[in-house]
Amino acid sequence: MKAITQPHKVETTIVRTHALLHMAKSIHSIRGANSQGVSYCEPTIDLAAIQHKLDQLECLYYFNSQRYVGSQNSVVKTNEKKQDNNVLKLAPNKLVWHYNEAISLPFIPAKLAVVGAGIAAIEIATIYQALGATVDIIITGDDVFPELDKDINKTFQRYVKRLFKIKPQAEISAFNFIDNQVQLSVTSKKKALPDCLYDAVFIADTDDTDSQHDRLTRPFMATSFPTVVWLGWTETQLASSTLNYQVINLPWRALGRANTDVNTNGITKLIFNTDDHTLIGGGMIGNNADEIFGEVCLAIHNKFTANNIAHTVHAHPTLHESILLAAEMYLGTATDVLNEA
Repeated sequence: MKAITQPHKVETTIVRTHALLHMAKSIHSIRGANSQGVSYCEPTIDLAAIQHKLDQLECLYYFNSQRYVGSQNSVVKTNEKKQDNNVLKLAPNKLVWHYNEAISLPFIPAKLAVVGAGIAAIEIATIYQALGATVDIIITGDDVFPELDKDINKTFQRYVKRLFKIKPQAEISAFNFIDNQVQLSVTSKKKALPDCLYDAVFIADTDDTDSQHDRLTRPFMATSFPTVVWLGWTETQLASSTLNYQVINLPWRALGRANTDVNTNGITKLIFNTDDHTLIGGGMIGNNADEIFGEVCLAIHNKFTANNIAHTVHAHPTLHESILLAAEMYLGTATDVLNEA
């Protein structure tokens, strides 16, 4: 296929990534149906056909790009602190991947190590796990999304514990190539783990240049399984600010739609300024969270109050209702759940 020119590199990368994430979501949906009494065979992965389709999508986007200019997403961002050694500086090769190598889908490793936290790390882990790889995620801290609050991270990690093995507070003490595999020696929580062989290692790029203003105005979206989205102030940021605020957490198990979709582990979290009752931070974690995130972005941008949200019609049964119920919980008027006010 014709090579994509440099001005469109970031946009076509995003198209390719999200096509792969949609594929991963479809595979998870099939597997989820098997637990609900509807039986499907495991998907057959045709790597050449997938790569051909991705190339077609990239070319289609390229030829339509003059009519639509994609925005640079934070998909390749991470705030993971760098390892003390030079592991993150390794040049890419057939066994060591950076972002472009990973989304080119060179092969499906039986076992993949993801080194680093953040959106890129989790999305690559999501793609390859769905395609059949066993995935270990090695992070220097405790959180896979260092930008977000502890409760969001704990919920996500509880959600994905059956998908990935996350090794927190980890350091790589040795990195060796052995018989067309990579052997990693890792300590986690100051304890040495058994050396492990991987068929490939993905190294998440680091980016520590975001200012606080960027983090407050640019949406955070990890289109993983489940999806994690956020915009505005977090509790961690507010703890060191002078703003008065209240946090509302609405578990999705209170929603009829989430119960019918077997999607009850999700959460909608809103943060209101208690001086003027405007929404100053908010997001969700759960399958299809990205589909309802726009309302939070609109509300924060336009300085909507809890009353504005509570007096807006929200269709039933939908995940959108979680935003309505969270606002009503703040106001103390919710009838479907216990009020926190």
